[in-house]
Amino acid sequence: MTPYLQAEQISKRFADYMLFENISFTIFKDQKVALIAKNGAGKTTMMEILAGNDGPDGGSITRTKDVKIGYLRQNPDLNENLTVLEQALKSDNPALQVVREFENALKHNDQKAIEELSVKMDELHAWDFDVKVKQILSQLKIDNFDQLVGSLSGGQQKRLALANILVNEPDLLMLDEPTNHLDLEMIEWLEQYLDRTNCTLFMVTHDRYFLDRVCNEIIEIDQNQVYSYKGNYSYYLEKRQERIEQQQASTEKAQNLLRTELDWMRRMPKARSHKAKYRIDAFYDLKEKASFRRREENLELSIASSRMGSKILELEHVSKAYGDLKLIEDFTYKFSRFEKVGIVGKNGTGKSTFLNVITQAIPADKGTIDWGTTIKIGYYRQDGIDFKPTDKVIDVVKAIAEVVTFEDGNRMTATQLLARFLFPPETQYGLIEKLSICVPF
Repeated sequence: MTPYLQAEQISKRFADYMLFENISFTIFKDQKVALIAKNGAGKTTMMEILAGNDGPDGGSITRTKDVKIGYLRQNPDLNENLTVLEQALKSDNPALQVVREFENALKHNDQKAIEELSVKMDELHAWDFDVKVKQILSQLKIDNFDQLVGSLSGGQQKRLALANILVNEPDLLMLDEPTNHLDLEMIEWLEQYLDRTNCTLFMVTHDRYFLDRVCNEIIEIDQNQVYSYKGNYSYYLEKRQERIEQQQASTEKAQNLLRTELDWMRRMPKARSHKAKYRIDAFYDLKEKASFRRREENLELSIASSRMGSKILELEHVSKAYGDLKLIEDFTYKFSRFEKVGIVGKNGTGKSTFLNVITQAIPADKGTIDWGTTIKIGYYRQDGIDFKPTDKVIDVVKAIAEVVTFEDGNRMTATQLLARFLFPPETQYGLIEKLSICVPF
């Protein structure tokens, strides 16, 4: 197997917080690998290091010469002044550069340039790229090729960045949360695309179903150890559980044996002076093994809610449109107590607009929206919450509440609440800008 990329003993630290230490693994040609680790464990940082956008504090990254890497970041950096098609064709590939020039000539009806570039298109077999980029953009529901990148939504920009990477046909495709901002139809298309292409894939995703269908190997970073599983996500779950059970059995066995060895070690030095040195050394190894504890952290909360009246939310004949684009039309619905409602639909059909309308973040064009008088709204937007990067984590929570009361009457300070949200003390007093993208905030 041809190694494309090799990480050897790499470590990375943010201030006093160690993300990972002495991690090693190799990505080989034709593998489709997923990287799995807990939130905040440094998966995105690992991707940035592998892509060459960041450097490890220790260790080395070896990239095989002439292997072309395409990297989709969670928040891609695009040129807002380019058109959609210009950004999609942005590349060092000569064929794509000619396609970009050809499209620009067409746009300005430059006949002389069109004739000259047509010859180059023939020489570089670039016509296929011209067709391919437009097909990919259309599959990702980006149809206005002349629209400026800066006018696109965040989700559209992420899909545009994905199109740009796919059309470049890299040898190694690195994807950080590729299904974010994709609807079901797009995800199914991407699955099929990755299945029929010969690219090597390395990705991070929280979409377990996508992962299960696309990847044939899992690399897990767990408590600073690397485990590799030759199979999909379902296979990984099964084997991971077996590994944990074996670790627990081994720890229990070591703890039982430790009792005997500890008694021997506590005897007077004279009583064991003639004993073999290897037994003393083995004791310390056994003691370390017996002290192994899995840190299984789970987030469980039961926050006290305000007392609800009989009326929750009532919508009557609500409509919302942008020009000729009708997103919501004459919609009526009455929400009931304890009801759990999901909103589904293709990208661009107005799901986020609907939430913004009913929470009155934007006004409806017609109709009434009537919330119960005792109802308090908690709205987590698609783009999250805008924090000041220089604020401390603990101060953000304290600014909202110093103490939180739970349904059972128990009270919890801001520090205790953050710990429940898997923020260790050293992270609580760190700056927002030092947090990873996927910390459980």
